Amino acid sequence: MTNSNDLDRWLGIASGLLSCPTATLMEELPVRHILNFAAERPSLRVRRDAYGNLYVGYPATALKHRSPLVLVAHLDHPGFWIERVENGRAHLRFRGGVGLEYPVAGSKLRFYERGVAKPTGRGALVSAEGANDRIERGTAKVAAGVAKPGGFAMWDFPAFALRGGKIYSRCCDDLLGAAAALCVLDELHRAKPKDCAVWGLFTRAEEVGFYGALMAIRARQVPREARVLSLECSKALPHAPQGAGVIVRVGDAASLFDAKLTEALRQACLRIKKGDPDFRFQRRLMDGGTCEATAFCSAGYRSSGLALPLGNYHNQALAGTRKKMGPEFVDAKDFAAEVKLLLELAHAGRGFANLEAATAKRLAGLAQSAARECREVPLLDA
Repeated sequence: MTNSNDLDRWLGIASGLLSCPTATLMEELPVRHILNFAAERPSLRVRRDAYGNLYVGYPATALKHRSPLVLVAHLDHPGFWIERVENGRAHLRFRGGVGLEYPVAGSKLRFYERGVAKPTGRGALVSAEGANDRIERGTAKVAAGVAKPGGFAMWDFPAFALRGGKIYSRCCDDLLGAAAALCVLDELHRAKPKDCAVWGLFTRAEEVGFYGALMAIRARQVPREARVLSLECSKALPHAPQGAGVIVRVGDAASLFDAKLTEALRQACLRIKKGDPDFRFQRRLMDGGTCEATAFCSAGYRSSGLALPLGNYHNQALAGTRKKMGPEFVDAKDFAAEVKLLLELAHAGRGFANLEAATAKRLAGLAQSAARECREVPLLDA
């Protein structure tokens, strides 16, 4: 069972990051938050690449390690760019994937200036248009304050709220995945373990096509011998419900992930469960979307993923049968299980290869038994 002090600390870290407004290619605030987070922990080191991705490593030498465990999460979320404002109306361009039927007229918005946490104004959607059932543009009435061209707009929901054991936010996907990586880095800083090398790779613009991950790959920022884990919030499915634990993700809508690395995740879960019967996990194909693990797998990396089952994916909600916008939400116990699993993996160190080889070792033992028993009990002559 997760210690209540640990859970409170992890939720505090999550609250801090989720309170940062963000949009695709306008991730200044979460980046600044992570830079400050790392600066407060001397055993962490930070590097930035030319494309704005952020690399945070433990220990100080980790960013030079040849085979680190790399925890990848993106810092953007579907939202509007403010293109122009005329006669009290903001004309908006949407970046990210949201169905056109969800953002109904009257949906409330908050307007932001890049790099400024306090909203510049509030408004409500007047109309939305798009193609292929996806929103591409919108018009909003500015009801209070101002909307500044060059800024962005988010749906007007709480940044972080804990109700009924669930985390509610305007932006769980994927700031909560990034928060899980920060929790791991914080625990490593506190405990100062040796013989481990862990990175948090915080990427930009995943929602429009994995821009940050693809640029990190192209720029050869991640060592070829790294083990790369995508940490996502993925749409809860009937076979992958909330409250049933963190998801060991065998694949997404586009690909299946590295089999050995995925098996290492499962083995780590089983190891935790031996000491903590309350620990819960699921092993599932999450094909509701595509994640950054596919980008790394296609480039030849050992990559797999974890997912938190997400309610109101991309803020798309239902009130009965009526579609509308709503806050995303995740079960807090699932979030805690993800952090606990990541810590188990971080502490595995050189033993990680044993986790990856567990199934092969078991099959080799079965093969020896098969050879012996098939000889000892041959078929009778037909």
